[in-house]
Amino acid sequence: MLPHSVLDTTGLSVREATAAWQESIGVMFDTRLRHAPDNGFRAEVEGFQFGELLLGSCRTAAQTFDRSPRRISRDNLDHVLLQFYTEGSCGRRDGGLDERTQPGDLWISDLAQPQAVAATDFRNLNLVVPRRLLTPLLNAPDEHNMRVLSGASPLVRLLYSHLQALFQSGSQLTLQDADALLQPTLQLAAAAINGNAREESRQGVVSSLFGAIARHIELHIADPALSVDSVAAVFGISRRKLYYLFEPWDGFASYVQKQRLQACRRALADPAQRHRTVAEIAEAHGFTHPKSFSRAFRRHIGMTAREVRSLASEGDNLSAPWMATEEWWSWIRQLR
Repeated sequence: MLPHSVLDTTGLSVREATAAWQESIGVMFDTRLRHAPDNGFRAEVEGFQFGELLLGSCRTAAQTFDRSPRRISRDNLDHVLLQFYTEGSCGRRDGGLDERTQPGDLWISDLAQPQAVAATDFRNLNLVVPRRLLTPLLNAPDEHNMRVLSGASPLVRLLYSHLQALFQSGSQLTLQDADALLQPTLQLAAAAINGNAREESRQGVVSSLFGAIARHIELHIADPALSVDSVAAVFGISRRKLYYLFEPWDGFASYVQKQRLQACRRALADPAQRHRTVAEIAEAHGFTHPKSFSRAFRRHIGMTAREVRSLASEGDNLSAPWMATEEWWSWIRQLR
């Protein structure tokens, strides 16, 4: 499994919470709270180490973030930090409103260059990338510090969707998965920053398009109207392009059926849904013939639906939770 870290200052005094946060973020920035924390201070950080990339979420209070030339010389970090502020905003302290992020926008920090940034109370998603991995893919690689890239850009939206999916899947992915995802992630990030897909970045864009479609399928898995035509229309692509994207998964129909079977498995193992019969769960996910569902479920899952439900009721978790205690901030210094 991937290295995993959680920092949550809940239960600490204001002084202890502030100190814990500033010690952690102090790996990259000198910070100062913008308002006195009279009503308490809280910071929540969760991160995964994807091989040579770090991906984390953060939620905390309004503050400033600084990197002076002296600080840069002292810590010698040579990374690019890509951030999506999903709540709140950030921007240059000396900049105008048009230079501040809106939800969905991409904020770029070049940690080898000075920073003077102010943020409101916020929640964000962060990707830390060693410069040596990303800048060979960039046009004008030294000109992106403190840039805001609009979330209206299709490539920026794809990158955000891709990073969300990586973060949500972090606890299920292996080190081998992380290795496989490294280049597509770098290529898509470069395409979003450049504003176009260079030839070497196109595979990453294709991979991310598939990921966005896969997440759309997951969200609409119980919709009987889910079809090749409906999905192609949502993403503005041809049926032929959609079929091509799903060739490695034995086709679109096969992929959708497997996702529906997995959704049924999760529902059967969910204690909150024990009042529903197997037939009700199957029908809710598009399986109207009980015998066909039973055969497909056993073939794909490796056990019957009733066996899955029985194991869950006995408390035998089908996917055991994984926890780790390493602090992801300390990993940043190891990325060179």
